[in-house]
Amino acid sequence: MRVISGPVTMLIKDEALLNRLEQFNWVLLALLASGSFVFFSRKFALGVLAGGILAVANYYLVKRSLRRALDPERQGKTRFLYLLKYGLRFAALGLIIALLLIKGWVSPLGMLLGLSIIVLGIALVGVVEARKLFFKGVV
Repeated sequence: MRVISGPVTMLIKDEALLNRLEQFNWVLLALLASGSFVFFSRKFALGVLAGGILAVANYYLVKRSLRRALDPERQGKTRFLYLLKYGLRFAALGLIIALLLIKGWVSPLGMLLGLSIIVLGIALVGVVEARKLFFKGVV
């Protein structure tokens, strides 16, 4: 039996990879936050938790906005609205981060680690996927 490989198959694989990445981001956040509460100060751990939640929430909102903006059935002012929402979301994110840091509720290093959750998740999932390909003999 021959498996058909085409745009639909690639979309399904891409969607599965994105879902795996999203799940891994939550697991990574839970591990880093719980480890921070055990081994570091409360401020540092709260920074990791707050930064991680902000990063993951922003990731979901950007993903949702991009899906809507790139939907071929939607026409008109979609790009403008996407850019407007992106700018407003970026400003709100900056204000929340500034408030948390200025009030001294979180550690700047903890916040930085938390905000890096998505980048760390992408890197680690990429390593796992590359390892799978290597052991299959594709690479």
